[in-house]
Amino acid sequence: MAVSNFDGVTDPTTAFFDGLRQGGRQPALARKSGVVRIDLDDNGRSERWFVAIDDGTVEVSKRNQAADSTFRLDKQLFGRIATGEANAVTAVLRGEASLEGDWNLVIVFQRLFPSPS
Repeated sequence: MAVSNFDGVTDPTTAFFDGLRQGGRQPALARKSGVVRIDLDDNGRSERWFVAIDDGTVEVSKRNQAADSTFRLDKQLFGRIATGEANAVTAVLRGEASLEGDWNLVIVFQRLFPSPS
């Protein structure tokens, strides 16, 4: 269930993670495993999500756990990535986001986002 703000507009971050929770096995992630931590800055407030990938099975949580990669960015930018308006790797290369850890895992994780239009 996506969260709506006071205008009735769905939060793209929550919608993205809810979609992953309900999406079942992800064939694009077959034979890949690891945990990506996503740290979002929302006007000074921090929001943290964890996406565990295990041979195509994806589990989303906010439970603190060890991560192989950490992706840090502004929540609004993440919303644009989650809706296909921006690209995660491009955001890192432009310095709009940062990445620590296993780059390959984030490249794999990017397969879950819609392609920029």
